[in-house]
Amino acid sequence: MTFNIFKRKEEPIILDCYTASSYAYNYAKVDYSRKHIPEWWRVHPNESEGFATIKHCTAFTDYYAKGIVIPLWGELEITVHPLGQQGDTFCGRSSNDHFNLHDNNHSKNQWQGFGNDNMFNIKIMSPWALKTRDTVYFSWSQPIWSQPDTFSGLTSFPAVMQFKTQAATHINYVLEQKAEQQVFTIPPLTPLAMLHPMTERKVELRHHLVNQNTMACILNGSRSMLLDSDFSQIFNAAKGKGLGAKKKAFWKKADELNKCPFE
Repeated sequence: MTFNIFKRKEEPIILDCYTASSYAYNYAKVDYSRKHIPEWWRVHPNESEGFATIKHCTAFTDYYAKGIVIPLWGELEITVHPLGQQGDTFCGRSSNDHFNLHDNNHSKNQWQGFGNDNMFNIKIMSPWALKTRDTVYFSWSQPIWSQPDTFSGLTSFPAVMQFKTQAATHINYVLEQKAEQQVFTIPPLTPLAMLHPMTERKVELRHHLVNQNTMACILNGSRSMLLDSDFSQIFNAAKGKGLGAKKKAFWKKADELNKCPFE
């Protein structure tokens, strides 16, 4: 038996996708975006009034040919109450109980200077945790072509993410409270997020249905290996001092101990 001692460029990146949600695992797996091309685009004509339509746009086709999507794992309705109404700013209804819209939303004082004071954040807690062995960055964007009825009111924050040292895939939307009530209904299987790997290597998806305890361990990551690394301590100047260096040292040591001897 022979082994390659150098990692070949054609070797795939394994993206392990973990969930404790039976709805997400059975019906709405993290998947390649080429399987989620919008129906309106499929039936759109190639030409209109003698001009080529969006069917000829390579920017559109490449966007869906090269990405990975997180589809919605049920039907979701978000009602934004009008300005001046007492109580909560919004409420939500969902088709199953694997939705959480009220935990870990970012208050406006965390992102002051962006938009007016009527804007607020809703964090849809994703049931998926993603992990890679290698450090690979993914460009994260809102697939607005797949959200024609809601994108103008529900705007998702863009990002660049990696899934080696963290695993969460929560979707952060920003909304604006207005004088009138707003209702956004998102059908099941709607792509909520589009991830484009920033690498020439192919990405191979592997899906795993796990229990809640295993899911919590995956999401905790290095926070379960280091003292004072939970979110409440990260922002504590006294106890959080030097935490970044500790995390880098941990991952370096873990990589050295767990690497393949033939790499």
